[in-house]
Amino acid sequence: MARLIITNGDSAVERLKAGGIAGHLLPWRDMLHDGPVPDSPSLAQVADTRAEFLSDALGLEFDSVRADFAERDAQLEIHIAFREVQLWFEHDLFDQLQLIQLLHFFALEPERLGVQIVQAHDYIGTLEVGHIRALAETASPVTALQLEAGRTAWEAFTAPTPKALAALASRDQTALPHLAPALRRALAELPAPRSGLSLTEERILRRLAETGPQKVHQVFSAVHKMDEAQFLADLPFFLRLDGLAFVREPLIEGLPFRASDCKSFDPSREDPSPEEISYRTFARAEITLTPAGEAALKGKLDHACENGIERWLGGTHIHSGAMWRYDRAKSRLVEPN
Repeated sequence: MARLIITNGDSAVERLKAGGIAGHLLPWRDMLHDGPVPDSPSLAQVADTRAEFLSDALGLEFDSVRADFAERDAQLEIHIAFREVQLWFEHDLFDQLQLIQLLHFFALEPERLGVQIVQAHDYIGTLEVGHIRALAETASPVTALQLEAGRTAWEAFTAPTPKALAALASRDQTALPHLAPALRRALAELPAPRSGLSLTEERILRRLAETGPQKVHQVFSAVHKMDEAQFLADLPFFLRLDGLAFVREPLIEGLPFRASDCKSFDPSREDPSPEEISYRTFARAEITLTPAGEAALKGKLDHACENGIERWLGGTHIHSGAMWRYDRAKSRLVEPN
């Protein structure tokens, strides 16, 4: 077989097809910036953990998610059947985490001839055909430095503390120019020292403080645009709203139900399913800042402590017994007390 092309998802696959890029196209579907990611060289073990989290968080069938991962990983594991393997990934956090996972995999492989990389400065899923074809011309062999940078970054990301990740984020990676900014964005999702809010949570609350009540889809659109390298899709954004609403001291109110009860949908369909209807209901719900949310914005309420948040950054479990924080003003990791 001639070429295996691995990219970030279905939209990118469709643009590559439209651009006439020849090869077997494999979408690497996983939002690695949310949920646990184990420190394991085994694709199967990582897939087990990821499938459990995604099915739980997004209300998906575990067997279906795990089967998708198994099919995906099986295609990667026969990479030596292809003359070339191309890794097409963007500059944002979503893609950079997928890229370092794949570079880690290839760094451990005894046979990796023909592995190439295409590093996009824009969103592949939105590029015009001409830009796709021009991007294809930039494909270059993956270097030993890139493999090492990817391996090191993946091991730091999956480590039980974010210390190594913060150290990597503090210096530019010449072999992978988009990696350090992406890792800094990942660290910004840790709770802040006083408010206990992640950067996305703070932006949500600040938006509501500035505008008053707004519909969920309006807040998503506004907050999404605040990132120079946009990485957060609708459902993971909705999960962040859950974390502000369904807690002991709610920082927002107005959500009709949890995000796991709604699915993404095809707006072109004339006969929406119950899941699609629930998505629309959630997206159109009007949310409001609460007094607790106002207090958190002022640093007078510590959301992380008050509401006992529990989340993951790669291999780091953030909870009341290990509340890692990140001081965004000083670009400094703050260890648990």
